[in-house]
Amino acid sequence: MDNETLWLFVRMIILLPLVLGLAYLTIKYGLARSKGFSSGASRYMRVVEHMPLGPKGGLVLVEIGGQYYLVAFQENNVTLLKEFASLPEPITGSGLGPGSMTDFKDVLSQQMKQLIGRKGRSGSGCPENNQQKK
Repeated sequence: MDNETLWLFVRMIILLPLVLGLAYLTIKYGLARSKGFSSGASRYMRVVEHMPLGPKGGLVLVEIGGQYYLVAFQENNVTLLKEFASLPEPITGSGLGPGSMTDFKDVLSQQMKQLIGRKGRSGSGCPENNQQKK
């Protein structure tokens, strides 16, 4: 190794931990401050639930002083949709919701069984092909 390569290696060994340490501090303290998370300070608002509806919009259920507000937001617009005196009932049950993985698994397996059953009878899983052969 020549002197220049050795010097580059020493600088990398010294600067890499420094850069990683600064990145850690920025993530831990910089992002927390920008998102409104302050340690030790009392908070007056709380996001109960957030549901994105697109890349730049969504719904947020916010609690402020015991009242609950359903707010819709877009890129340049915020709209109060509804105000609740108490927290609404959570959505439960076996309905087909977007967040329910077990329901999706059940529906997928049921559809696969139907597809396999059709294939066994007509040789094709496509309903159009079944109609043409009759």
